[in-house]
Amino acid sequence: MADPRVLEVQLWVNTTYEGKYGFNSAPENGKTGWSTVYALTRALQIELGISQPADNFGQGTSRAYRNYGELELGNAPTDNKGKRIVKIFQGACYCKGYDPGSFDGVFTEVTQQAVIDLQTDAGLPIRDGKVYDYIFKAFLVMDAYRLTGNGDTKIQSIQRDLNYHYYQTAGVCPCDGHYQRNTNKALIYGIQTEEGIAPELQTGTVGPSTRALLPTLSVGSSGTFVKLFQYALYFNGYDVGAFDGVYGNSTKQTVMNFQEFTALTVDGIAGKQTWLSALISTGDPTRRGTACDCITEITPARAQTLVDEGYETVGRYLVNVEGGLNKKIQPGELATIFNAGLTVFPIFQTIGDSASYFTYNQGKSDAEAAYDAARKYGFHYNTTIYFAVDFDAYGYQITDNVVPYFQGINATMHSLGGFYQIGVYGPRSVGITVSDQGLATTSFVSGMSTGFSGNLGYPLPDNWAFDQISTISIGSGVGYINIDNNIKSGRDEGASSVSPADYDESINNLFFDQIDAIYDIALNHSGNDQADANKLLCHYLRHKNYNGFLWATTAGILDSEFIDKVNDQLNSPEIINPFDVTFETRLDTPHFAATLNSILFIWGSNSFISDFAGWGGDLLTVAGDSVEASNYDTVYDAAYDLIGHRNPSVSTFNLKDLIVDIDAVNIGVQLLNNTEPLNQLIRNYYGYLGDYNWRFTKFLQSRFFMNNEEQSYDYLQDQATAILNSNDLLVAQARALFKDAFDVAYYTEEEGEEVARAFRDVIEREGAKE
Repeated sequence: MADPRVLEVQLWVNTTYEGKYGFNSAPENGKTGWSTVYALTRALQIELGISQPADNFGQGTSRAYRNYGELELGNAPTDNKGKRIVKIFQGACYCKGYDPGSFDGVFTEVTQQAVIDLQTDAGLPIRDGKVYDYIFKAFLVMDAYRLTGNGDTKIQSIQRDLNYHYYQTAGVCPCDGHYQRNTNKALIYGIQTEEGIAPELQTGTVGPSTRALLPTLSVGSSGTFVKLFQYALYFNGYDVGAFDGVYGNSTKQTVMNFQEFTALTVDGIAGKQTWLSALISTGDPTRRGTACDCITEITPARAQTLVDEGYETVGRYLVNVEGGLNKKIQPGELATIFNAGLTVFPIFQTIGDSASYFTYNQGKSDAEAAYDAARKYGFHYNTTIYFAVDFDAYGYQITDNVVPYFQGINATMHSLGGFYQIGVYGPRSVGITVSDQGLATTSFVSGMSTGFSGNLGYPLPDNWAFDQISTISIGSGVGYINIDNNIKSGRDEGASSVSPADYDESINNLFFDQIDAIYDIALNHSGNDQADANKLLCHYLRHKNYNGFLWATTAGILDSEFIDKVNDQLNSPEIINPFDVTFETRLDTPHFAATLNSILFIWGSNSFISDFAGWGGDLLTVAGDSVEASNYDTVYDAAYDLIGHRNPSVSTFNLKDLIVDIDAVNIGVQLLNNTEPLNQLIRNYYGYLGDYNWRFTKFLQSRFFMNNEEQSYDYLQDQATAILNSNDLLVAQARALFKDAFDVAYYTEEEGEEVARAFRDVIEREGAKE
């Protein structure tokens, strides 16, 4: 909302100084912002005779203002120039939210009180209402000295304490309750003061002298250094309780927790590495990590160098920038890395070095490019790809550019079946924001960019996997390599193998060709009856595995003449199981065909009985398994874990079973509604960006569709409960038949209800990923 007093200030400063050398006008919108503050700063510099006005209130401005004479009640100039300087200050008061009484160039008791109010809010030791140079500067920045938003009162107390003791070197730092760049610098100024570094040599950044003078703290230590270290811990999210300057057991335990999080030696002693990890984004830049990343091909000699130097994991690029360095993974390189016992994490970056690059559509495009590259290299399901944000992104740029970019990445990866996890590379603030919005699973932190605003005043992201802290060269001769040295948290161990053949769709193409050939024979055998040909194709695909009495009852009697015909013409082909890229597993073609055959054979007369040939029958068996499982607290817990379990040896209703049961329903219902060639439907379903990407959602709609999604899940649970417990004669008979055939253990109705609930929750869980 526009403030009329701020608007008055903006109009005055523009009118008064427009056309003067070095002045940049303020926006005339009644809203405080950096542009208005900069305009007032330049106006002051013009009045003080500074030849090259600038946005910054630096040492030159401070010196010129002190020489002119610091404003105070009873000692404020009354000439035209003096009144203009007072008006600049009063305008700054309005922009800062402090009432100077009037905007007329007269320094009154009310103006003095505005100064006292800021001195008090900032926790300064001098509260006399005099506009010292550091006070004028404090009014001409956007820092706040009162709590803002969800500001933390403990952080505010720290900020005020730092101001009280160190304002003479650090200046007046914000007191808004938010850990930020200037708070971080004030803390370091405090440490430098306590270390005895001369004021003129203090920088607010950690250099060699500051590192060398950091004391080792442990239980029994006390004093100002302990208090400052307690502040640093709190800024990193580790609360020692009271900031009492006493290194007791509580502080020791907090230090141990922090050390564990930052992958330091956990000893509870605040040595230099622990100090540095709490103060700056690199931590100790001389520290050696166990991970690295590089733009250089890992040859056998370089791989040996990495191993000899203690590295375990290496980050490598999926693509090159057009016309740029050849930094991507080279042919045969991954085998070299794995043969050396190293793992690898993939990085995606084309440019990504300015805010303008990052858009929603660019994210979608980059996700597709990263997916294609990773699949061609053969990276497995669930591998994390780190998308790079390689510039110092300010808060508004993260919100306006980076977040939409990662939303685009997520949208495309979602449409590709969620095959890969999404990681973020960038400053701490980028990792925190992107991850907090659920757009990345882990963060790769560009920690060695210590000057980035996104690293100053931000802790390590909770989900950090790698922290890039230094660039070093290791090895010699052919083993020489330049790397970025990374600390590894263990949240991402990298890939230890790849399967490039999985992406080469030759297996699936062979499968498609096989069913085309079988379908052609089926169509001829049926006299060009498409519906009959569809059933015959299922007959052949299931005939070796699903051919007894039970399957004849639920899926139809096999046409042995047709099966013989296929064997004669195609030389008894071995049925191919296609590869499902979503879950990185081979499908069970015979199981799929038997379930689909049942749908085509009996669905119209009783969909319940057809269900027994697919998900219903598998649900029965897993109900018995869940009751007998002794390593779970409840039947529900057992069923929830066993349904869709990735290990076929663990569950009778494993992931392969779940997938083909669902796919059979999706394709079967489509065939029942509109007869189409089954071979073509299978091609469409399992092809690139096919319906398998939304199989759980389609299953919900195909078999359990109601008025809305919640009702659909409720209906699914009701139907599952009926499969397991219904007293309907036909259903009970079918259930008894399946129980006998598969030796299903006894379960109570209540236990059946719990298994049905678990089935619902598994389908809902997997559907939420689509």
